[in-house]
Amino acid sequence: MDSSAAMQYRKPAYKKIVERMLREYPILKKSIVEYESYHYPSCITVYEERIGRSYNEYLSSTEQYGIRRADKQMKVRSVEQALKVLSIEERKLIEERYFDLNTPSDGMIYERLGWSKRNYYRIKKGALYTLATFLNFI
Repeated sequence: MDSSAAMQYRKPAYKKIVERMLREYPILKKSIVEYESYHYPSCITVYEERIGRSYNEYLSSTEQYGIRRADKQMKVRSVEQALKVLSIEERKLIEERYFDLNTPSDGMIYERLGWSKRNYYRIKKGALYTLATFLNFI
């Protein structure tokens, strides 16, 4: 493969989105578990006037915190539901590749799993496509 062929390949947009979600998943899950038990903002409503594009918005810091926390929980739940759709091999690959915070290389993973390079990339492509379909990115 020459350098011009390598430059022409563009990763599909759905792959980028799914990979970003999978990399964020362990961090989001850990933040939800750690902060849910003891870290809550003050329950005193302090409204601040924020001028939006065409109207005034009134949001308290407690409401903003609740919205962010609900958004994190929704992302974690959606990834967990999507992972249930995958086969055992696909799930093992996703866990090894994206949930390890040290982010090992693809070569290390397919050697650790005892797969050929071609089989690894075939399974990875199928898993990402399945996740993207389940999460409505395709």
